[in-house]
Amino acid sequence: PKAVIGEVGLDGFHFNPDSGNLTTSMDKQISIFEAQMELAAQYQRPVSIHTVQCMGQMLASLTKLKKSKIGLPPKIYFHAFGGKVGTVDQLLALCGNKPGKTYFGFAPIINFRSPKTAEVVRKVGLERLVLETDHEDAAMVLSSMDKGIALIAEALNQSQEIVIEKTTQNALDLYGRST
Repeated sequence: PKAVIGEVGLDGFHFNPDSGNLTTSMDKQISIFEAQMELAAQYQRPVSIHTVQCMGQMLASLTKLKKSKIGLPPKIYFHAFGGKVGTVDQLLALCGNKPGKTYFGFAPIINFRSPKTAEVVRKVGLERLVLETDHEDAAMVLSSMDKGIALIAEALNQSQEIVIEKTTQNALDLYGRST
């Protein structure tokens, strides 16, 4: 009864090498994503969203869901967020600007190659950040977490201890856990 929904979302990056088409059509992805989001909203569960190279479609789906009778889930987390600074404003306006409603994560293995990441982290702010790694190899998680903490601390001009404390609290709040 307290399960988190996710990771769900849209992926415009993975193609079938033989056909050149997306491995799952965008129309089908949107249909499934919207059904999953409706379940999360209906059962008042937080959701973790994956978006790769299809932010326009994601914004359109979220807009449609927000206008629907059931609306959006109570809390939304954008996993390994690769959007631009302006996209943060769009998502906050759409999904909820109050702290405790919309969160973002940045995975070192995915996001740290981009020069825009530190600027986007500053736009998001510490009150909306959750640490993540996106590593499948558990042996890589601690070093990746250290990289994430260091980048966030530097980008926000905060101590690593403050980053750890606040992102831990954010994760607990996102997932409905108490300290």
